[in-house]
Amino acid sequence: MPRSQMLVFSSPLDAAAEEEYNRWYSEKHLPDLMNVPGVISATRYKLAHEVETLPGIIGNPQGYLAVYEIEGETAQDLSRFAQNLRKALEDGVADMSPTLSMTDISATFVIPITGRLVAK
Repeated sequence: MPRSQMLVFSSPLDAAAEEEYNRWYSEKHLPDLMNVPGVISATRYKLAHEVETLPGIIGNPQGYLAVYEIEGETAQDLSRFAQNLRKALEDGVADMSPTLSMTDISATFVIPITGRLVAK
């Protein structure tokens, strides 16, 4: 099946919670989400705010990004996945940590419109 991605930008509640937030996210949350139907893979990233991409281009304010590769290529496929994700959270298959800032989180789905290009 074709693949899309879910991008989740997030931050810890505060600096004192950052170590526990990273432990929970990397060691608990990512493995839990691997049990949600439709998830193929997951990778976390720390945003490099100290590096200016281009003059005047402002990056996301959150500190971290999680990229989930998921099955599906249409809005309907992604809607079914979102239902699976909500169910996993409701049923306790995955949880949300109190160290996660719920006021500073954003998530979006992306559907590829081109094939992957690779540098020569």
